[in-house]
Amino acid sequence: MAAFFQDLRYSLRTLRKAPLFTAVALLSLALGIGANSAIFSLINQLLLQRLPVRNPEQLVMLAGRGNHYGGNNGRDKISYPMYQDIRDQNQVFSGMFCTHRETFSATFAGRSELISGEVVSGNFFPVLGIGAAIGRVFNASDDLIQGGHPLAVLSYGYWKARFGGDPNILGQKIIVNGQPLTIIGVSQAGFDGIEPGFAPQIRIPITMEGHLPPSEFSRLNERRFRWTETFGRLKPGISMEKAQAGLQPLFHQILNMEVQQKAFAKASPLVKQEFLKMWMEVMPGSKGRSDLRRTYSKPLLALMAIVGLVLLIACSNLANLLIARASARQKEIAVRLALGAGRGRLIRQLLVESLMLSTVGGALGVGLAVLIDRGLLAFLPTGETPLSLSATPDWAVLAFTFGISMLAGILFGLVPALQSTRPQLATTLKDQAGGVVRGGSVALRKGLVVAQVSLSLLLLIGAGLFLQSLRNLKDMNPGFEVNNLLTFAVEPTLSRYDKPWTLEYYRRLTDRLQALPGVESTAFAVVPVMEDNEWDNWVTIEGYIPNQGERPDPHMQYCTPGFFKTLKIPVLLGRDFTAKDIGGAPKVGIVNQSFAKRYFGNASPVGRHIGMGIDPGTKLDIEIVGVAGDTKYESMREKIPQELYIPYTQTDFVTGMTVYVRAPGDPTGIFNRLRPAVREVDDSVPMYDMRTLSDQIEISLFTERLLAILSSVFGCLATLLAALGLYGVMAFMVARRTREIGIRMALGADSGSVVWMVMREVLALAAIGVAIGLAAAWAATRFIETQLFGIHPTDLLTMALAALGIGAVAGLAGYVPARRATGIDPMRALRWE
Repeated sequence: MAAFFQDLRYSLRTLRKAPLFTAVALLSLALGIGANSAIFSLINQLLLQRLPVRNPEQLVMLAGRGNHYGGNNGRDKISYPMYQDIRDQNQVFSGMFCTHRETFSATFAGRSELISGEVVSGNFFPVLGIGAAIGRVFNASDDLIQGGHPLAVLSYGYWKARFGGDPNILGQKIIVNGQPLTIIGVSQAGFDGIEPGFAPQIRIPITMEGHLPPSEFSRLNERRFRWTETFGRLKPGISMEKAQAGLQPLFHQILNMEVQQKAFAKASPLVKQEFLKMWMEVMPGSKGRSDLRRTYSKPLLALMAIVGLVLLIACSNLANLLIARASARQKEIAVRLALGAGRGRLIRQLLVESLMLSTVGGALGVGLAVLIDRGLLAFLPTGETPLSLSATPDWAVLAFTFGISMLAGILFGLVPALQSTRPQLATTLKDQAGGVVRGGSVALRKGLVVAQVSLSLLLLIGAGLFLQSLRNLKDMNPGFEVNNLLTFAVEPTLSRYDKPWTLEYYRRLTDRLQALPGVESTAFAVVPVMEDNEWDNWVTIEGYIPNQGERPDPHMQYCTPGFFKTLKIPVLLGRDFTAKDIGGAPKVGIVNQSFAKRYFGNASPVGRHIGMGIDPGTKLDIEIVGVAGDTKYESMREKIPQELYIPYTQTDFVTGMTVYVRAPGDPTGIFNRLRPAVREVDDSVPMYDMRTLSDQIEISLFTERLLAILSSVFGCLATLLAALGLYGVMAFMVARRTREIGIRMALGADSGSVVWMVMREVLALAAIGVAIGLAAAWAATRFIETQLFGIHPTDLLTMALAALGIGAVAGLAGYVPARRATGIDPMRALRWE
């Protein structure tokens, strides 16, 4: 141990004496390690971390697979009655719970706000093993009576932020969607929920669903609508495979019971047959479920590969620097070897120096990772729901950082240490240049430069592909006019569910907005465009006979008159909706071009009829009165769907709406006029997500922008590191060949031939690196094909431009030492040994 501390002190002294070397080495490592730690931190939170609950490995998720008969609210859901059946009759779980996320309007002490929340079954907390910080949490007795448990449990974070951690909050009332609820407790600290990235601020018993607006009916008894996320805790000794096998008989017993119910009275034999083929899937639940995970897993893994290459380049740079530093210390090492120092002792000392650099670089990298993560989280679109991702590294991130720091220090410090402790003692001690470094170290440095060039080219090609993909998406016409279009959302049904009142509210809001100076037109829609939302519905189409197993299910849009005018979507055939298309009037609809072509071919669909549903005898009571132009629906990346537009006033429901306002000029000024106008109509109605549609499209392209920006930054960083490595090698080679260059110049060689002599070697190294990089890119870019749009992963133009770019940078990096070589004095060079 004493020898180790002696090596440590000696390394500190030597590093202090070489501040430029130390600074460059630490900066290279900090950038490489920091980038890796930052991306790993997000991957850890979204993809790797288990839920902070009791024995998370025992948790599983349930989902029905196959042809469901009815509606769905998201992926991997089952109905509440089916959850109850499985909970009460299964033999494989020690406990089960279900949950559904919601957005609520909450009022406390006269202050209203939109908050995120969940309705949960009474055994949600007991099955997870989560207790209360104060008060109590729900138990099985808190969801026995529908509408009979007006209770609330606050999250620890919301309690601290909104109520200042006041313990006197217990027993007080909070108004949620107009319903008074009694606060009975605060969940324990450290538990955000079962969905990584989403932290509900309040939880309410699921039996209160249907008694909190917006709802005029309860989904608790509806078997044909799947809306709950269901989890189970496996009994000891029961594997996930055994649980899935054990649930199938019970699941099919439930299906056979359901198919006999009145809801299937009009279903065709084929529909019933397909329904009975469904099966129950059991999936791992230890990490919860997350929409963020589904959205960002592939981009984050792609970024991890990118920053991994950056770290390799940074470590190659470190190895090059260590070899150069060892070359400068060859006489010192030779003297110590000649005086009897053991080679192992010297290797250990050089490794201590390398590990010290990597450790300090890793510490700096942690700080840089926090800054990078803060920037990424600020860049991440959140909407009205706060994200629970953190930029603060936990033990896993710190362990990862420590691990890659030690690995970098050992792997990229060992080879230079081995090379530098095998000098040619006689020539080195006599200060002869040829003996300063063995040929092996020169070859190693050249090999490292070739690797840096090839890896940098690979990153530049990836960056070019992501940039072109983003450009293709931005240049695409979405089918509507984006400029001068503002959007925001209103939720009148959160405070009051009353259809006549809600329709009257929308009418008054339309009139008020239309009267604002500078507003050209306004419209409302149920499904916001370009927000990755989807609403589809089975339909029966007059004159169209579906193929066996085919179920026409166009995307739905419920909108007000003026929607097509406001978004500037052309009505190509027939007419637009009018104020006469209201409840009680003949039902009408407008289809898009894709719908018309798919189901009517070249014939005109105007005058044909559609019915909601696919059961035999479905009433075809909706007349097609127009054909609109095709538009994007969910995002710029998704294909244009078949779409059916229905007047909102002819629906049998009311809900929150997205408002579109077309107004030329500065959006800030319009926003400042919109807010008071909405409050004038009714200040109790929440208004949120105000932005331009251009901004919304930018938000929808977040993943593409993230990949394009970060890959470009890391690609440029990698190229800079490669250029520094090439410059260092060529400067070293020029110094090593000083005597040779002097002899050539003494014999009459001009400066041009000297420059070419050096540049020839530069270009050879660059050419080898480019060749290897192109071959690697041809194979590797296929793995990012799903992240690209409108461009092939082996696009020749992108590869050629990246190769020319890296070649130009390499040429510039090599030209500087080549030019310096022409300034060598032949007489001094001839005397140099």
